[in-house]
Amino acid sequence: MDALLDYLDEIEEVLESSKTLPFMGRISVEKSRILDIISEIRLHLPDDIRQAQRILNEHDRIMTDAKHKADGIIAEAEAEAKLMTNSHELFRRASEQAAEIIEEAKKDARELRTGASAYVDEKLEDAEKQMKEYMANMEAQHKRLMTYYSETIDVLYENRQELRR
Repeated sequence: MDALLDYLDEIEEVLESSKTLPFMGRISVEKSRILDIISEIRLHLPDDIRQAQRILNEHDRIMTDAKHKADGIIAEAEAEAKLMTNSHELFRRASEQAAEIIEEAKKDARELRTGASAYVDEKLEDAEKQMKEYMANMEAQHKRLMTYYSETIDVLYENRQELRR
């Protein structure tokens, strides 16, 4: 550390012994002498300062890596969130479509039931009409048959009456 202070003193001495330029407030220094002193300072820098510089460089590298990793994690999380959002949206749409399909199926079933009921009612009405016709025919035939039997009974009775006379 003492060597560094000596070099700083030497730089001060070079600056003090330099010529001042008239009317400018600036000085003229011997460039090579200053550069030699700076090289000597670099050669004699304590290990702690070099270690600190390495630590700072490593810190910068670690921070850069951490930023890249963090950016990657954030991008991955955003992609996953987008995927989950899309999945949720797909689920919502699928649910809506399923509800529409179920509602349409219920509507179709109601229409089918209504149509089937109307068809069955029509067929039952036809059957009822036919049965009424059959009954009317049966009644007419029964009436004719009854009339025939009644007339036959009357003829038989008259025949028996004649036989007895």
